[in-house]
Amino acid sequence: MHSAEPAGRQNATIAETGSAYPTLGMYIDGELIESSSAAPREVINPADETVLGLLPSATPELLEKALQSAERAFGSWPRFLPERRKEVLERAADILAEREPSIAVRIVQEQGKPLSQAKLEVARVVDLFRYYAQLALELRDADLGDNRHPIRRLSKPVPIGVVAAFTAWNFPLVLPGRKLAMAIAAGCPVILKAAEETPGAAIELARALQEAGLPNGYLNLIFGNPAEISRQLIASSVVRKITLTGSIPVGKSLARLAAEDMKPASMELGGHSAALVFADADIDAAASQLAASKFANAGQVCTAPSRLFIEKPAYDRFVDAFLRKVQSLKIGNGLHADTDVGPLTHARRLDATVTVVEDATARGGRIITGGNRVEGPGYFFEPTILCDAVPESLVMRDEYFAPLAPLNRFDNEMQAVGMANALPYGLAAYVYTQSRERIERLVENLDAGGVFVNTTATVTEFTPFCGVKESGYGYEGGRRGLDTFVHYRLVNTG
Repeated sequence: MHSAEPAGRQNATIAETGSAYPTLGMYIDGELIESSSAAPREVINPADETVLGLLPSATPELLEKALQSAERAFGSWPRFLPERRKEVLERAADILAEREPSIAVRIVQEQGKPLSQAKLEVARVVDLFRYYAQLALELRDADLGDNRHPIRRLSKPVPIGVVAAFTAWNFPLVLPGRKLAMAIAAGCPVILKAAEETPGAAIELARALQEAGLPNGYLNLIFGNPAEISRQLIASSVVRKITLTGSIPVGKSLARLAAEDMKPASMELGGHSAALVFADADIDAAASQLAASKFANAGQVCTAPSRLFIEKPAYDRFVDAFLRKVQSLKIGNGLHADTDVGPLTHARRLDATVTVVEDATARGGRIITGGNRVEGPGYFFEPTILCDAVPESLVMRDEYFAPLAPLNRFDNEMQAVGMANALPYGLAAYVYTQSRERIERLVENLDAGGVFVNTTATVTEFTPFCGVKESGYGYEGGRRGLDTFVHYRLVNTG
């Protein structure tokens, strides 16, 4: 396994991109706000711990201004026709595609993932905007066709209202981009509280949409104290819907706030996804795919296979193949072309990862590769394989969001399903087997929002996805995702 490169080389690479870090700010009522009376926050490059810039924070007065702006915008939504929404989203997609090189560099500087993964993130948002641009035209009145009475019955789609959106830092362009695409296609103004660790991507989204002709007030972008912002926004009568991609504790907190006024919410929350590998599977393919998926974005992916269970007859073969793949991964600055695993996004994740590994080994787990933070600047941790971690250990019990892979054995299918379903999470599950009958049983019996068979490919712009149990509720993606931003008003005409 290769180590992270010296800080001097990392800084040189950033300079070589020719992409200067921009001035940070918030967008409120179409205006870029570069400072406020609240204390700004440092944005840190996780690869070398240098300060990239200072991010302004919203005050209660600025939040109120954003609410008033969004309320005015929603008052004019009948004039923001579906054809116009389509045009704005398509133009914004073109702008983002044109700026992909600089936006991808910004993502790497702030979040740490390899440049190739950052470019894929930009491409995915471009696809999202174009997909929802087309879906905007599908929001038409529907005749319910009731011929039993002399009354015409229509289902009339209207935007649900002003949306308060909260997004995490692990996919700083996709997460806000998906919510904005759905909301704008539906005609809903959005007040977006994006992640303070990775503000640049959200700022690029706001710039692109504004240049594409999005009316003022349809997107207000804010940063600051998450608890204070969520309390003020969700308590406001202006806000009619809440949407979050984040952790389970944050989701529960926001859900309680939303319940005070019966406001609908979509919660895309955490996961601790099981991967079940049976002896009849293509073991080499399973090991290669699961390793690539597990260590993508340094393990900071909510749908990543994070608990790997292998049928006993195939266990040794799988471990050998998985180990070869993991040991070939190169750690380094995400701007280097040969980097496979970048840094964790912030120091808190690095400290938490050390704790999880120490807990696993103290309880009898074995490290067969990795297990250490990388010396020097940056929040780097070695890709790590843990064998025989007990169910009570943190790595098997809690979402750990790190480049760790715990491997355990199982005897039979029933035991494997029990292990997979044992936690309160229910986001994703992975199955590797050649048995069609087994696939059918597992798709029925695994308690997860998505079951992915002989593949680690998960969601695209047109696939609706929703966790179960504590992993959330309310669909993201596809037409079902769009419907969470729409109220279908029944209109009866005599």
